[in-house]
Amino acid sequence: MNIERVNVYAFPHKGLRNALSQVALLAGNSDYSDPEDLEVLKASASDLFNLLNLHAHSEDDFVLPALEAKVKGSTAENTEEHELLEKIVAELEVQINSISIVSGSEKGIAFYEALTDFQSKYLAHMALEEGEILSLIWEYFTDQDLIQMHHKIMETFSPDQVLRWFKYILPALNPMERLKIMEGFKAAVPTEFFESVMDMLSSSMSRRDILRLERMLNVTADLT
Repeated sequence: MNIERVNVYAFPHKGLRNALSQVALLAGNSDYSDPEDLEVLKASASDLFNLLNLHAHSEDDFVLPALEAKVKGSTAENTEEHELLEKIVAELEVQINSISIVSGSEKGIAFYEALTDFQSKYLAHMALEEGEILSLIWEYFTDQDLIQMHHKIMETFSPDQVLRWFKYILPALNPMERLKIMEGFKAAVPTEFFESVMDMLSSSMSRRDILRLERMLNVTADLT
């Protein structure tokens, strides 16, 4: 992978891997007869399904049409996989919403098995995009093209959707990646919104990582 190029998949895919692993863990270790366990699982699954749908639509509305216009037929396999995966996500949503504390663990076990099967399919899908599709993107688009595409995608997100993405993306990044994304974010949004994101991260990142991010942001601010 060429780390010097703009990678349209890097950050969202790290966030999705994080969300997938968290929900898979919860689905496997929850007590399905416990209302609190079930509520936490359903909330986390809702986050995951929303992010998967947002990511799919970002690709279907921006990335894949632009690539298809450059290289006809290049996105057919990816588009077919999206249709299959979106169908599975819809089925998983129905499945988890049917679970209640009365239904017991049988439905919970079935959901866990279906979710982890989906997880394996989605990891393979992301590998396809990060390999074959990204190589084509880098061949036919400049970094400036990709930055503009990223900005157009971000403009479609509501503040709540940005918060949900950052909840899963930021903990999955290494310190320098966090600094890069948060420096740009801090410069682009009102102070109140930036601070709300930092407050939200306190519940999804360790205190050590939060303090390190704050320190790095303060150091770069002092240098400007």
